[in-house]
Amino acid sequence: MMNLTDILKNNISVDSLIESMSEGIIFTNKGGEILSVNETTNRLFGYQRNELIGQPIEKLIPNRFRNKHKTHLLNYFSAPKVRPMGHANSKLSGTKKDGTIFSLEVSLSFINTDKELFAIAFITDISSRVKAESELKIRNIELDAFAHTIAHELHSQLNSIIGFSQLILNDNDLSEQKRSSFLDMIVTSSLKMDSIIREMLLFSSLKKDEIVKTQLSMKNIVDEAVNRIAGSEKKSAKISISDNFEPSLGYGPWIEEVWYNYIRNALKYSGTPPCIEIGSSKAKDGYNKFWVKDNGKGLTKKQCDFIFVDPQKLGNGFMKGHGLGLSIVKRIVQKLDGWAAVESTPNKGSIFSFYLPHPKNNFD
Repeated sequence: MMNLTDILKNNISVDSLIESMSEGIIFTNKGGEILSVNETTNRLFGYQRNELIGQPIEKLIPNRFRNKHKTHLLNYFSAPKVRPMGHANSKLSGTKKDGTIFSLEVSLSFINTDKELFAIAFITDISSRVKAESELKIRNIELDAFAHTIAHELHSQLNSIIGFSQLILNDNDLSEQKRSSFLDMIVTSSLKMDSIIREMLLFSSLKKDEIVKTQLSMKNIVDEAVNRIAGSEKKSAKISISDNFEPSLGYGPWIEEVWYNYIRNALKYSGTPPCIEIGSSKAKDGYNKFWVKDNGKGLTKKQCDFIFVDPQKLGNGFMKGHGLGLSIVKRIVQKLDGWAAVESTPNKGSIFSFYLPHPKNNFD
């Protein structure tokens, strides 16, 4: 009986074609024994030439799927058919020789000789695609939360403006004092809308602006951020700022926005009176940590997990602003090769931080 190896050797052009393909190709028999593979398969799974020949196909499948795969194999050989990539069951996982599990896509075909039936699996590594899809999914969640927050807050402020404007227009008996009070509220709501729109513009610019990173004068940047905050917001607060900050690379205007958002949040959510500490420390792998510590009621672990993604999920009454600040913070520090974080314990306050590379650890 002529086996698969003989079939391929007797057809040199087919054998050459299989070896030249960018996809991994595996031939198996009904028992799941690997009869032949091309060099791409060896490379994908980390094996040497001929090392897989005679091995069970389950060797390339994660442990938790092996028993189920044996059933699938029997079913396939009982009614073989071509199954292209993109099929509902074509996205699977494979196990490399070193134990690494990676994402792959498989299409199936078969060869039916006079003596035996062979299955052919065409393997494509889709790890990069799966990673990109996962990142896109997270990004879409962030954008949905961002859009929801913007729409909710702008609608709220616009309703306030419309309501007070109608009162001024329609109520001829309004006293000058009430009229002036309503106008003040209209101006306040308009300024809030202006602030939201400015933050939207900053948020959108982060993905296209090309900036040059320099060593930051962090103490001056912190002082500028504090000075931007209205006196009424910080009049009873005790704000302690370190005299020395760890040197780091970044872009001053963006980092000022990070501090501004962190410090304002700390003032909003701290205890009475607010006690805020601002400082920095060395971190691992060539990064430095910059932080704002408050004396507020703190966050649960679950709240910490999504506070930078969807602050509205923190619950009714928790958010005292429009919630765009932390989304902007996260985007800024990621753009500057860093990341944002929060450490918190209920009833013990929170530490909001961001990490930036040390000047000696320049990633540009």
